[in-house]
Amino acid sequence: DLANTKSLYLPQWTPACFTEAYTNQSNFPLSRMQISHGLTAQLNLQGSATAAKRYHLGSHLSTIEIGGKFRNAHKFANSFRDNYSPSGTGTPILLSDFTSKFSNSNYYNGAYKLGPNPNFSDIYKAFSADLAANPGNYTLTPDISSQFDLIEKVSAGYVMDTIDFNKIRLVAGVRFEGTNLDTVAPVFDANGNFLGNTKLNGSYVKVLPSASLRFAFKHDTNLRVVYSRGFSRPDPQDIAQALSVDNTGSPILVSLGNPNLKPETADNIDVLFEHYLNPFGVITAGYFYKNLTDPIISHTFDNVTTGTFGGSTCSTTVTCRISQPVNAGSAWINGFEAAYLQHLTFLPGAFAGLGISANYGYTASRTSFGPDFGRTDHPRLVRNAPHTWNVSPTYDRGRVSIRVGFSYNAQNIVGYGDGTPGPFGDNYFYPHLQFDAQGSLRLAHGLSFVMYGLNINNEVFGFYNGSPQYVVQREFYRPTIAAGFRWSPLRENQK
Repeated sequence: DLANTKSLYLPQWTPACFTEAYTNQSNFPLSRMQISHGLTAQLNLQGSATAAKRYHLGSHLSTIEIGGKFRNAHKFANSFRDNYSPSGTGTPILLSDFTSKFSNSNYYNGAYKLGPNPNFSDIYKAFSADLAANPGNYTLTPDISSQFDLIEKVSAGYVMDTIDFNKIRLVAGVRFEGTNLDTVAPVFDANGNFLGNTKLNGSYVKVLPSASLRFAFKHDTNLRVVYSRGFSRPDPQDIAQALSVDNTGSPILVSLGNPNLKPETADNIDVLFEHYLNPFGVITAGYFYKNLTDPIISHTFDNVTTGTFGGSTCSTTVTCRISQPVNAGSAWINGFEAAYLQHLTFLPGAFAGLGISANYGYTASRTSFGPDFGRTDHPRLVRNAPHTWNVSPTYDRGRVSIRVGFSYNAQNIVGYGDGTPGPFGDNYFYPHLQFDAQGSLRLAHGLSFVMYGLNINNEVFGFYNGSPQYVVQREFYRPTIAAGFRWSPLRENQK
């Protein structure tokens, strides 16, 4: 209803859309019942050992350290879903059959009507009774596509040395990590029929050097320069999870695991300046650069018209939207960050309890996709906001302690689409500015009154595709306010 749509974030529909749901509930039959069973669990067995020895290199004190660690992680999902669909025979279960339903005509601050929504337990009771009395009314389609089994073995060892040269401290070392991965996941044919399990395995060894140099200009001023190489393993579920399908709407939403994921490797350079304030405070400023190889991203393929996933077939009539973790080629990220923390005890009187904690970060990043993505542009990395900052005034004096916080994250990419500003573009977080506060008042005998508020400004949370008007999720969770008393037992002086 374009005439009644006053905000692009609050599209309106004609009253007839709601009239059908509220007055013609017999037009809504039960279309599917999905029941999940089984167990998902993870078992970790691990052990570690370290040893260190001090020695002198000439007149300089030095410490050498060696260590190792082993971890065996076994994660599995022995789960399945029973999907029941009406066979077309018998009398269907209708929305109008349920007398107890929840509705809210003032939903989303009065913009929409919610409901009617029957209680799920009532729906399940009606379905179970009908299935027991008339089993021919339903067609059962078992789904085991979410099953997987994964064993990850990690062996690691390191050697590190620390040496002091008057105002300079040097820490250098190298870490070796070997990973072996065995996975088992189900395989389906083009019609969604289960063919059996497939076993995949792989192993790799990473060499991770690092070095840190700290130069002390004065006793309260330092400069640190650090080089390090690190890597991030894929989440086990990203590797072994076979399939997740939501075919309740259009497009069909498909989420796939990727057993071919490689670990993400980063070469890092950090420069940090620190100056400690008297009587209590610190100012820091730093620059960082990271060169990433095989960054792991969540990529979305829109308008997929071929393929069958868990019994749901993509076509030109009902397309699929497929999300899958993939390695994206290469990327880099650099930026600047600064922070200031101080208790302002030099102020007169009661103002001496004031303090401030603030930080700001700016980052730039660039991703270069591989040839299989169909994109030649270079977007930012996922979950990498260009601007972030926090400002927190504080007050601590006597029995009173108060903290107020403002935090901001600019819009940032969650997952990649086709890169356009339209509805199939990259998926973004909305920018988020949140105001929180907390305080306490110390009473007597270890008793304190405590109160806090979260999201006091009721900031929006959500996602959009391409441009802010193409809303995927836009929600307001309202402030959370809580208060209470906290008692901490006092320790008496022991004689």
